[in-house]
Amino acid sequence: MTKLTNTEAIKAWSSASPETVAQFGEEGDFTRRHLLNSVIFDLLGEVEGKSILDAGCGQGYLSRLLAKKGAMVTGIEPAESWYAYAVQREQAEPLGIRYVQEDLSTWTALPNTFDAVIANMVFMDIPDYLPALRACIASLKNGASFIFSLLHPCFEETGSLWKEKGYVEVHDYFQERVVKQGYAHFVHRPLSTYLNSLIQEGCTLKKLVEPQLDQALAQQYHAERYWHVPGYLVIHALKFSA
Repeated sequence: MTKLTNTEAIKAWSSASPETVAQFGEEGDFTRRHLLNSVIFDLLGEVEGKSILDAGCGQGYLSRLLAKKGAMVTGIEPAESWYAYAVQREQAEPLGIRYVQEDLSTWTALPNTFDAVIANMVFMDIPDYLPALRACIASLKNGASFIFSLLHPCFEETGSLWKEKGYVEVHDYFQERVVKQGYAHFVHRPLSTYLNSLIQEGCTLKKLVEPQLDQALAQQYHAERYWHVPGYLVIHALKFSA
């Protein structure tokens, strides 16, 4: 695998312009709005009064949605431009969100603190992901929910290529590798890597969701790939201390 450090990854994400960060939207981009958000909130259930960690919160859209539903939210984000936008929005519209600028892999978790942890499209962007996953689990109360979403490791090919071919190709599935995307990268890992990491860290898998785009929306937005083949994966696990 071409080596990519957390520092390099964070620097690449920090290079996003303020305009790019702002354009991400108040409910996230297309796939978050139409594929991921509803699944995450369904898995969370009632959030009012709950303490929730938004791990790798980006520009804070999910933190704000959670806070508006009555959750007590902490957001962690290392990349400067994304963190700065989140803080700016909290200053302009105070919702009681606490933002922390740290690398999730080196963050010192507060044990048994949160009722739920969400890492929304985060772990595949972290080269040294296992310490980040462990920190998330350590910060959970016993029996609490750990929810994270990923690019589907089995079907990572972009939707634009579907328009050309009408199918998804899979190459070198078992090989962990860095993949360039826009100004940043993600790290391909087999699905078993993530699931086995959860099990080894003492979590119990509760549900695995492959969100499917509504057919009418898929046709409206020319995103048929996400009706036929999943592009994302949402994993819900529970922490049980030994």
